Amino acid sequence: MTPGDLAGLADDLAAAVLAVPGVVRLNGGALGEIGTYLPGRRVAGIRLADPDRTGPTEVHVVLRADAPLREVAEAVHLAAAARLTAAGAPADVRVHVDDLA
Repeated sequence: MTPGDLAGLADDLAAAVLAVPGVVRLNGGALGEIGTYLPGRRVAGIRLADPDRTGPTEVHVVLRADAPLREVAEAVHLAAAARLTAAGAPADVRVHVDDLA
């Protein structure tokens, strides 16, 4: 994948995850360590799989405190996996619920 492809995929994943009801925001970690680093910017909360595709794609989210956590996490997983599959990438996704708001 080219940097442009990675940027498009990271942006698409972020949009798909943020569209899931119950998701407040993506979480980039306490020090901003969780993200996809692109030329001149990063997409916080989305860590795409290694270029050699040996690891999973990670999605880190903050959910509404009153949201049904398992159902929202599953919806996030399904949304992310669908975007990865559509892009021809492996749909190996790990969803991390980092906090509630």
